[in-house]
Amino acid sequence: MNASIAGQYSPTPTAPLTRLPRRRGIRVLLALSMVLVSCALVAVGEAATAGPAAAAGPSCGFSSTTPGVGSVNAIVYGVSPGVVVNLDCTGFPASHPYLLVEASLLVAIDPAAKPLLTGQATSVPGLLAIIAALPELNALSVAFPSSDASGNLKFGYTVPSTQPLDPNATCPPTTKELNSGLVGCAVAMIDLTTFKPVTAGTFVLSYKGQPVLPPSPTLALNPTVVHAGQSVAVSDAPGATTYWWVATLVSIVNGLSGGSSGGGPIPVMVKLGNRKAVTNAAVSPATYDGVTFTPPKLSGSFLTKKPGKHTHVNVTLTASLLGFPIANIANGMLRVIR
Repeated sequence: MNASIAGQYSPTPTAPLTRLPRRRGIRVLLALSMVLVSCALVAVGEAATAGPAAAAGPSCGFSSTTPGVGSVNAIVYGVSPGVVVNLDCTGFPASHPYLLVEASLLVAIDPAAKPLLTGQATSVPGLLAIIAALPELNALSVAFPSSDASGNLKFGYTVPSTQPLDPNATCPPTTKELNSGLVGCAVAMIDLTTFKPVTAGTFVLSYKGQPVLPPSPTLALNPTVVHAGQSVAVSDAPGATTYWWVATLVSIVNGLSGGSSGGGPIPVMVKLGNRKAVTNAAVSPATYDGVTFTPPKLSGSFLTKKPGKHTHVNVTLTASLLGFPIANIANGMLRVIR
């Protein structure tokens, strides 16, 4: 698993993200998480690419007095139920009402949620009805902060001990969901007069004990001893518990930006040593049908080339989210005989 930040750092395949300094890793997590936050915002019919609230000028800081809990921009990490996240916001309209609601990121990959997600709320009861109708949203987590006469908003949001109605939509996410690309839960802020998202007041909960980013995916080759020109199948390792999570992030962004649900398989690049191989291999992103959660899956094959006693196989899935190049990388060994 590798990632790079344009203009700042470009790691090589020997410098995985998990070994980067913590500050750089959190910067990448911030970029990814702010994409994911949008899934909660579309509960009022706003696409992920829209940004009117962000352009209005409000800004918020997030903090907590609980030991071990901290924040980096809109990421609040180390949280657990009962922790109070303090919002300290400025630049809001005077004496203005808002709504906060917690959301599992499953809402972004459930096709059944799409008709509701694209509806446009026009009243507080309508918005609450949308929240209640989506089992991936925690209707019991709703809070109603307001700005003061000077446009400042100070509010303590308590991390809920309740859960969304969907038993699969837990906060924190399950290990399988986290490893598949659902990197936390979102707390979305909604303006209760325009019913539009307020990006400045939206934040991501990263839970105590949760890793900064999902671990690296796996790779299995079949067969591992082949003749030159023979096809080799690629897949996740048998019994894998870590996955090609970048595909899920891409799927979420595509869906929230108006693309087709799921987005379809995403091609990977296969290299044999330093040479690219001819391949049809791709990763299908995580899916959810309201009952069963299916992690991302690597499948397909590539063609071998010249013989070699041992050939290093590198499979890479790359994407660009919010201008940040990110990648999953897995490696294997192959023997090509004449």
